[in-house]
Amino acid sequence: MLLFGVRVMNRSQKSDLGWDRMLKALTTFKKKHGHTNVPSDYPRNPRLGRWVAAQRYKRKSGDLPPARVKQLDRLDFIWSPADRAWEEMYQALKDFAKRYGHCEVPSNWPKNRQLAVWVQRQRHRRKKNLLPPDRVRRLNEVGFVWRIYKSAEKKAPPEEPVAPLPEDPPEHTHRLYYLGNNTYVQHDGRRKMPAHLQEFVTEHRGEFPPYIPLPARKVDFYFGPGILKQHRVRWNGKGALPDRVLSYVKQHGTLPPHDW
Repeated sequence: MLLFGVRVMNRSQKSDLGWDRMLKALTTFKKKHGHTNVPSDYPRNPRLGRWVAAQRYKRKSGDLPPARVKQLDRLDFIWSPADRAWEEMYQALKDFAKRYGHCEVPSNWPKNRQLAVWVQRQRHRRKKNLLPPDRVRRLNEVGFVWRIYKSAEKKAPPEEPVAPLPEDPPEHTHRLYYLGNNTYVQHDGRRKMPAHLQEFVTEHRGEFPPYIPLPARKVDFYFGPGILKQHRVRWNGKGALPDRVLSYVKQHGTLPPHDW
C-alpha cells in the first residue's frame, strides 16, 4: 500500500518478513552447529532462541500454519527437545548392549556418565508410573534390566511356585557388586558375604548394590588393541577374578571383551 508515495506494509506483510528473517537465522545456526536445537537463552542471538521456543508453543496450540510447519520440518526442526534427547540416549544404550552383550550400565560408568544417569532415571520413572508404555516396550526389546537390587529380607514362600522374572539372574552366580568409590566386591551367592558387601547391605536396609553378572563357566578375557596383539587371560568361572580383569573393570566400568 502506498501512502504519500511511501510503501507501507500491513501487519501480515510484516509478519511474513519477520518470519523469513528468523527462518534465515535458524538456517545459518544449523549450518554452523549441525542442528536446530537453539537454547532459549542463546547469547549470540537471544531473539532466535525465544523465536524457536515460540514456534514449538504455537504448533502445540495449533496456531502455527501447516506451511510454516513444513518449512521448519525441512530443517529437521526439533519440536520436542526432551523426545530427541530420549532417542539419543536410547541409541547410546543400544550401542552399549551391542558392544557388551547386556544393558546393565554401571551407575558410575566413566565412559558415558550421562547414559548411566539416564538408565537410572528410566527405572525410577517406571517405578513411579511416569514412563510411557511405548518406552517401556522399547526398553524391554533391548533387554533393559529394571531391577538391580535384591532384597535380603526373607519373605513367606508363596502357596504355588512362582517363576523368577526374566531379568533376574540365577540365584547362585558370581557377581561383581559395585559399592561406590570405584570399589568392586565379588560374591558367588553361596558363601559368607565379604565384609564390605555385608556392611553395604546392612547400611542400606537389606538392599544389595548394583552388580555386573559374571560368566557361569570357563571364559577367556582379551586385552590389546587388535586381534594379533591381543593378550588372553582365562578365568575358570570360579574363585576370584584375575587382577588384570578387575583392574579393567575399575577403569572402564564393565568387563573386558570376552567369549561367553
